[in-house]
Order: sequence, then structure tokens, then C-alpha cells
Amino acid sequence: MVKITLFGLPGTGTSTVAKLFAEKHNFQFGSGGNMFRQMAAEHNMDVYEFNNFCQKDKKYDLELDTRIANFGKENDNFIFESRVAWNFIPDSIKIKFICNDKVRIERICDRDNKENFEETKEKTKNREISEKKRYFEYYEIEDFSDDKHFDLIIDSTIKTPEEIIGVIEEYVENRKY
Repeated sequence: MVKITLFGLPGTGTSTVAKLFAEKHNFQFGSGGNMFRQMAAEHNMDVYEFNNFCQKDKKYDLELDTRIANFGKENDNFIFESRVAWNFIPDSIKIKFICNDKVRIERICDRDNKENFEETKEKTKNREISEKKRYFEYYEIEDFSDDKHFDLIIDSTIKTPEEIIGVIEEYVENRKY
């Protein structure tokens, strides 16, 4: 039984790697970001608008967090990418992706078909600040990106998804339970 949670700020590559890893190993793939985007779409908002909306009513964040925790309790052999899945799935292997900010924003622009780098950078930074504030308010997590929360840290700035998967595979294989 293997449970893996991936953390990374937007644009670090967690979704890409998680999907490829899941496919390669016949694991389930879960995504807090996808769940959040789905909830935003249900409210006819983009993620930035929905993020601002969530600041006014914590029930949406708490609903998302409950879905993540339940996924972790009900499933085995999965990889789940989310900002705080490591907190809600405590029996997981917790992996953090880091990446150069410029590269992250460029990836977000490419993913979302955005052309304005500075606007995307500003919106992304505001979203990150909002998330940190909310998770401190809800769970007293001072810094959900603090290295102390993670078993493995991978810099995804120049590594290919396949190289990152290799690092994860080696870590999982050599991990002592």
C-alpha cells in the first residue's frame, strides 16, 4: 500500500507528474486543484474569483479539505496533489516540489493560455497569500510550504517529469516503513 501526496505552489509541475506517475504505476490520481477548479466552475467563477469568494465563506475550503481527507482514508495506491493533502492524509509519503518563480509563472501562462505574465504573476501571488492566510486561520498551519512537513523535496525547475518520477520511484523503493 502506497499513498503519496505532492505539494507544490502553482506551476511547479505536481499535476503533470502525478498524472504520469499514476498512469505508469496504475495508481489512482487525485487533485485538490482539480477539485477546487470544479467547485469554481460550479459557481461560474474562475479559480481566482472563487479563491476570493472562499475568503468570505470558509465552508467551501472545509468541504474541499473533507473530500481530500476522505479520499486518503478510503483509498490505497494513489498519488494526490494538493497544497495541504499532506496534512489531511497523514499516512502518506509527503513530497514537496520547488521551482524558480519565473518558470512557475511561465508554466501557468502556458497552461491557462494567458499572455500577460505580470498579471498572472500578481494573481498567482495573491492566491498564494490568501491560501496561506486561510490555512492558518482554519488549521493553525503557519506555513504550509515549510520543508519540515515533507519527507522529500524535489526541485522541478529543470528536471523533466520523467526524471522527477524516477526520483520518486527511488525514494518509495528505498523507504523504510
